[in-house]
Formats: sequence, structure tokens, C-alpha cells
Amino acid sequence: MKELFLVARGELEPKDEGQKAYRELVFNRFYDAISTTFPLFSSFVGEENLSELISLFLREKHGSPLLLNLSGEFVEFFRRVGEHLKSDKPFLEELLLYEWTEVELFNASDSTGEKVYRLSPSARLLTFEYPVHRAEELNEEEIVSKRDRYYLLLYRDPETYEVNSVELTRPVFEFLRLLEGSTPKEAIRKVDWGVDVNEVEGYILRFVEELKKKGVLSGP
Repeated sequence: MKELFLVARGELEPKDEGQKAYRELVFNRFYDAISTTFPLFSSFVGEENLSELISLFLREKHGSPLLLNLSGEFVEFFRRVGEHLKSDKPFLEELLLYEWTEVELFNASDSTGEKVYRLSPSARLLTFEYPVHRAEELNEEEIVSKRDRYYLLLYRDPETYEVNSVELTRPVFEFLRLLEGSTPKEAIRKVDWGVDVNEVEGYILRFVEELKKKGVLSGP
């Protein structure tokens, strides 16, 4: 059995057609899982490079046989071994993280009653240097050329279960980050809005109520 595992991971050459078929079966299982979980990442990396990555990934020991957990481990794996690909496409790591976050939020638990304001388990604040949230509509040259600072709120729609992304301004992003464990009015006054705080307070308070209705925020 140990020999078969080594064959499947590519550490030993198959001795017969049965071992060869088993190795191909295991590889295809991993390939399908990764390419399905990270479709945009896979398309930008290309089939040949993705196959090479998965072959290397198979040679490592993994903590869980569950495909969802294996996909999470692949994110950490790429951070360590993907430098040669990131040199040409520097947005790949962020794109991989973005797609993985979508999967995590889709599978996250629902909010429970909270006495303080906090983001729902099915919502996340992230910052990126590249517009990976728009990767489906941009080519790689456009993504690289639009390098900037992007502030995003990702959340799962409570009705459709679709994971959406909203691009935020820096002050709104900072406000949501500071809101946890605080009140909206307290958090509003900790942010540099660039204008009189009284001019934005009403808008931000309405925004908070909208996020609560969408299940993005939980709180009193």
C-alpha cells in the first residue's frame, strides 16, 4: 500500500498498468478539484503550469483527505512555490486568495445573535494591489496595469448564496474594520473622512442598516 501511495504522489514510477492508472486517477482527482475551485486562477496559469503545480503538490504530505481542505492547502503551497509564475503574472497569488475566500464564505456558518457589532462569518474585508475582483472581465495585461490599492468587502447573499464583492473607499473600509466591538457613531469619529464628520454620519448609519439587512453585519 505504501508503494502505491508513493506511485500516486509521483515519487516512484509505476510498475504496471494498474499502478499507472491509479496514479492518473489520483492526479485527475486533484486536478479537477483545484481547477474547479479556482477557475480564474487556473485559466491565467494555463493547463501545463497547473499540471506541473499539482504534480509538485501531490508529492507533499497534506493534513486532510477532504477536497475542500486540500484546496486551502493549495493556496499556502502556491505562496511557497509559485514565484516563477508570479514574476510574469504578479497578481496570481491575490487572485488565488480571492477565489479561495469566495469558497470559504460560501461554506461559512450563518450569523448568530450578537450584542456588539461585528462582521458576519460569511463576510470578509480584504485589500489587494490588483483588481482581482474584476479578473473575469480583464486580461492579464490590464490587471497588471491597474495596480493600485483596492479595498473590498466580500459577503454571501443570504438568499441566493452567491458571494458578492463590493469595492469600498479607504475611509469606509477603515470604518468597518473599526466597527467591531464598537458603536457606529464611535467608529465614525475614529476615521479621517476628509470632510466634516457630520456630513457623512447619516449616510454611514444608513449603510450600516443596509449591511445588517443583508446579513453582512450582526449586532444590536
